Amino acid sequence: MAARLARLPVMAMAITVCAWGQASSTTTTTTTSSTTTSTTAAATTTSATAAPVTMGPLTVGTRPIFLSGRIITDNGLPLPGSIDIQSVCAGLRRTMARANAEGVFSFQWSTTANSYGDASQMVRATGGTRAGSLTGSQNGNRGLDPIASCELLAEYPGYASSRVSLYDRAGQDTWDVGVIVMHMIAAGEGHTVSLLSLKAPKDAKKYFEKATNLSASNKPAEAMDAFASAVASYPEFADAWLSMGRIQWDMGDHEAARGSFRRAMTLDNKLVGPWQELGFLACDDARWEDAVQYLDQAVRLDPVNANGLYYDALANYNLQRYDHAERSVRAALKLDGAKNPRGQFLLGLVLIGRKDPVSAIEALRNYIATAPEKVDLTLARKQLARLETTLHR
Repeated sequence: MAARLARLPVMAMAITVCAWGQASSTTTTTTTSSTTTSTTAAATTTSATAAPVTMGPLTVGTRPIFLSGRIITDNGLPLPGSIDIQSVCAGLRRTMARANAEGVFSFQWSTTANSYGDASQMVRATGGTRAGSLTGSQNGNRGLDPIASCELLAEYPGYASSRVSLYDRAGQDTWDVGVIVMHMIAAGEGHTVSLLSLKAPKDAKKYFEKATNLSASNKPAEAMDAFASAVASYPEFADAWLSMGRIQWDMGDHEAARGSFRRAMTLDNKLVGPWQELGFLACDDARWEDAVQYLDQAVRLDPVNANGLYYDALANYNLQRYDHAERSVRAALKLDGAKNPRGQFLLGLVLIGRKDPVSAIEALRNYIATAPEKVDLTLARKQLARLETTLHR
């Protein structure tokens, strides 16, 4: 996912902004677990400490990795009960710890199958990062950071959760991941696993599991063959069509990918992944009207997916629909602002379009102060200088 999104063109109106390539969008699909979507919540990152849950540790050299954070609800109501903290790495979802009554959690990362509970809690998941493995991930620029390709989420029946990427841990041994937001699921919202896929016969599920593992092991051609066998065995396997489309896109075959995504969408029009992927693909081709059509619906189905919101804002910005773009980019920043500095850049450009130079200056300054790389900084500084000069005339 990160590799594909990093290739997307993001500004087409005489301004070029490199895409946010962080691993935090949809990912390898599942046949055994269903996570539904949720509404956007403004959450302030809160540092929290709780007694660590000790389990089979993962260490960097001789140093263990400790993660902590806090869970809140998007409506401000009390948490519904005992909430599990789960990790998603290369499509494998595992329960790692349990939050206390105030929503605070703290645990030592583990690579063992029974991190918290037993091996039956290990399921294939969707919506996380697609590259990397439970240990020794070599994704992005993080070298052998064992959790760079992982995310954390909260799990409780009847609720959906935002996700926190661990990509930007930057080697810290003790890291506060911030706030995870939960939302009570309402009837009619989208889902990240198709109910059709849950009905797949045993042989199709075996092909899907094999393909998922091959994809995580960076063997796309072999994974394609296994996914093809899965859909041949069970043509209504919506999640297999979705995963196959992602690999086809990674391999450079846009038309085949588009066909697979559309097939998945036709089979289950409330499955979030096809809407997102078709939107991202339309952005890749600078087809902004198509991108808005798909991404607006993706956001309606999954309002707490930061990547979907960011690219929805981007597509609307390129169509000069600044009000919509501002709503989407601000929602993305609330969910994952600390890990998406380019969201501030996009917000600044949107505010320029809205003729709000004072707010645009603030956003561009925030971007310049937090941008981890030199990409786009020259352009951002030029935009900022123009605005400041205009204001002081």
